[in-house]
Amino acid sequence: MTMLGWPAFVRHVARYLGAALLTASVLLTAHASDSPGFRRRLWTTETGTPADIWAMSQSKGGYLWLGTGSGLYRFDGFRFERFQPADGERFRSNDITAMSSLHDGSLWLGFYYGGASELRAGHLRQYAPGKDFPPGLVLAFAQTSDGTVWAATEGGLAHFDGSQWRTVGADWGYPSHRADWLITARDGTLWVTTGESLMFLRPGEHRFQPTHVSMAKYGIVAQAPDGTLWLSDHDHGTRALPGLTPDHPSVTATERPGDTDFAWANRLLFDRYGNLWGTLVDRGGIYRLADVEHLATGRSLRAQDLAEVIGKASGLVSERAVPLLQDAEGTIWAGTNMGLASFHRNSFQVPGQVPLGMAADYAMAVDASGVMWVANGGTLYRSDGNGDKVVRSDLHDTSGMQFNHAGDLWMVGRNKLYRLHGQSIDSTEWPVSSDLTRVNAFALDNQDQLWLALAEHGLYRLRQGQWQQVIPTRALIDDTPTALASDNRGALWIGYADDRLVRLDDHSAQLYTAANGLHVGTVTSIKAGSGDVLIGGEHGLARWRDGPIATMSVADNDAFSGITGIVRTSSGDIWLNTGKGVLRLDAAEAATSFDQPDHAPAYRLFDYRDGLPGIAKQAAVVPTAVVDDLQHLWFLTNQGPAWIDPDELGSNLLPPPVDIASVIANGRHYAAAGQIDLPKGTTNLQVQYSAASLAIPDRVRFRYRLDGVDAGWQDAGNRRDAFYSNLAPGTYRFHVIAANDDGVWNMQGAETRLTIAPWFYQARWFYALCIVVIVTLIAAFFLWRTRLAADRVHLQLMERMNERERIAREIHDTLLQGVQGLLLRLQALMARPVRDQAHGDALNTAIEQARQMVIEGRGKIIALRGDGPQDNEPVQSILAVGEDLASLYPHVAFRLTAEGKPRRLLPSARDEIIDIVREAIRNAFLHAQAKHVEVHVDHQVHQLRIRITDDGTGMDEAIVRSAAQAGHWGIVGMRERAQRLGAKLTLRRAHPRGTEWLLSIPCRAAYRSE
Repeated sequence: MTMLGWPAFVRHVARYLGAALLTASVLLTAHASDSPGFRRRLWTTETGTPADIWAMSQSKGGYLWLGTGSGLYRFDGFRFERFQPADGERFRSNDITAMSSLHDGSLWLGFYYGGASELRAGHLRQYAPGKDFPPGLVLAFAQTSDGTVWAATEGGLAHFDGSQWRTVGADWGYPSHRADWLITARDGTLWVTTGESLMFLRPGEHRFQPTHVSMAKYGIVAQAPDGTLWLSDHDHGTRALPGLTPDHPSVTATERPGDTDFAWANRLLFDRYGNLWGTLVDRGGIYRLADVEHLATGRSLRAQDLAEVIGKASGLVSERAVPLLQDAEGTIWAGTNMGLASFHRNSFQVPGQVPLGMAADYAMAVDASGVMWVANGGTLYRSDGNGDKVVRSDLHDTSGMQFNHAGDLWMVGRNKLYRLHGQSIDSTEWPVSSDLTRVNAFALDNQDQLWLALAEHGLYRLRQGQWQQVIPTRALIDDTPTALASDNRGALWIGYADDRLVRLDDHSAQLYTAANGLHVGTVTSIKAGSGDVLIGGEHGLARWRDGPIATMSVADNDAFSGITGIVRTSSGDIWLNTGKGVLRLDAAEAATSFDQPDHAPAYRLFDYRDGLPGIAKQAAVVPTAVVDDLQHLWFLTNQGPAWIDPDELGSNLLPPPVDIASVIANGRHYAAAGQIDLPKGTTNLQVQYSAASLAIPDRVRFRYRLDGVDAGWQDAGNRRDAFYSNLAPGTYRFHVIAANDDGVWNMQGAETRLTIAPWFYQARWFYALCIVVIVTLIAAFFLWRTRLAADRVHLQLMERMNERERIAREIHDTLLQGVQGLLLRLQALMARPVRDQAHGDALNTAIEQARQMVIEGRGKIIALRGDGPQDNEPVQSILAVGEDLASLYPHVAFRLTAEGKPRRLLPSARDEIIDIVREAIRNAFLHAQAKHVEVHVDHQVHQLRIRITDDGTGMDEAIVRSAAQAGHWGIVGMRERAQRLGAKLTLRRAHPRGTEWLLSIPCRAAYRSE
């Protein structure tokens, strides 16, 4: 081997040695399903995630934009959506290698084959390589504080002046014809890697300055939170550049970089938690460095420096990872050539040495100094904040344990009780054989007496080495406790099934039941101190305070089910270990919920998405929640213990940006816009919306409302679609709001107006026309029915008139002729010369009666006969009445006059008119002592007027008003007939003497329609 080949050989061996060390590191960290302190989530190409993700950026709208080998995508944490340029526009290439989102909302894209595109307000502006933009692969974009956009490409460094790109060269003091990477530091300095060295440009200057840092091609640079620059390249891997600043362009390293590319990274990222992330170039995968400041000495990173390496062996979908990004909510994202990975910082941490999910039973307890002890699989661990230490590994399986005041650790084994005293362990037999029972609950009181609840056998106390059975109250003699706790006052609290609780002290036992307000089902955990007592059960939480018990109203909320651990912090907040995870209740919210029975509590739920390894351990013999001396809250789950620092509890205070993605109407897609006009006939509507909250997307909650349809907000939960059917034409406004994983609502949300055009038969004018047509048809039907009814009435009247004519003929041919003959004979008798006075008076009387009969009979005949079809106008009928009366009273002159064109009367009106006129004429002949009677008939256009006058003694209007009382029934009948006709009948005295009747009948009531 030549001397020239020896360095290459050494480098080759070092590379493989580094690979071996890295593999060992991966194997050491592969036992955890998630990164320590971070929850990992993967989106693969099998679920629709785009492949070949080479660039990432987050826009102001919250979306995660992905530049891939097959185009541009955006991601809201829930669904991937490929961006489609506007009509007539297209990308220069689908292979996107660089991307940057600017403060003005624009998005710059660089391509593998060169060139750039600016996406602004949904439209593209293209810059061709070699003409408008430097040639070659685009590697990065950056923006300086003055708003200038810079691009690093294989063809050089360029800046955008607002209208065109300009390549930077010697006039800027930039010596290279390529630029591999660039960043803008916190002080506004632009740092650029040239493929050979690192250069910088101060804010406001136009000339680049060199540094004494050399580097290989495709080297990248990043800045740590403390301002230190870090470099990664093929020559020396990843290392810090301590002391390098614009004012001091030299590195003041305490250690030299190694001749290795062990941690050579495609990208470097410093997160807000102080970690350094890198995507490995040759070896693949992602590494995380925790103790960054301690390693900022200038030497290259080694395998032992890494906190973890995430590769295929530890769940990463692909070893080939390039871009890294931390979003606005603190989640770290990594793009691979087979999908996307995210790392969300956990709220819960787990002990590093205690294996999770590896034993059937876990137990934990806090000693008098506040140090946490954990038992698992026969091993006892001690966690004091400086790490986890194995105390001993010869224990029996332990399901529960507690420390007494003397510092002894009591443990519940499978069939015995064990006590760890110093380094020795002794045991105590159960009072009942383990073959016949099991332990339901275990506790130590404030006198260090041990209490044991055995299934089917009741409660026992260990006093002076002897077991004593204790029956708290005779009502519970056959029941076994399900939970035990001791308070600071010397009382023991005993929980039972079916909402029963006992407070037992040296003097008495007090039983509480549902009648006292306890409604939690089986009591599973009790938190007793010096004040309130909190009672957790299978169905909720209750509080005892100096006697009364108040149960929190949780209805059917299963988040409060299966409570096996309760802790209260110094601030009064209540934490519950439940069958759904860990619940946090704010102190004020908890107090309100206990004091107001109808108040449903607001809470925050922590589960696997927050790093909790499981749910609360059920059927626990001791409480599964405790507090250590660091005020860390420990919770025992069915997969092992975990702790949380309530004072370091981060909250996501960013309201999620809400966006309406698209509208689907009758199966047709419409792009989201402020106003969407939908076609005629649209009845079914689907609105797709999103909220770009990337921290825990499946905890995002939505509410929406369609004005004109929904009376109020509709709670959609995590669903991102709204559906409507049977919509009518009109204008609607759709509004949607969202809340992030911590319940922070974006009340402004997003909205769009939707207008559905009507068909002609859905237009208002068509409805109005239909109403007119319907009303017309109803009117026509009514008129037809009226005409039909009139024809029926006319037919009935004709039949009646024929019958009346027949009766009239019979009367005329029989009765009247006979009466007339009788009258003639009587007159003949009166003509004889010899008669006495009495005889003459009798004959005169008979003659007068016969005359009256003839007159009335003739009137009845006229009334019965009426007018025939060919003669039904009133003049002739009135003339007949007058002439008949004039023939009987020859001393009274009768006269009839008429005016206007005669018209035929309605049969129903004719009888009434003739009867009224007849009665008036008859009164004039019989009672008025008149010499002249006149009747005038006036056929006017709108009415029929008949006036009857005489020159007799006259009649006063007062007589007419009191006609009924005076027995003038004829006048009463006249007025009634006129009222039935709707006619007007008036009476007045004539001058100088006599009476005048005036009858006015409207034409609609008097005449037939011609």
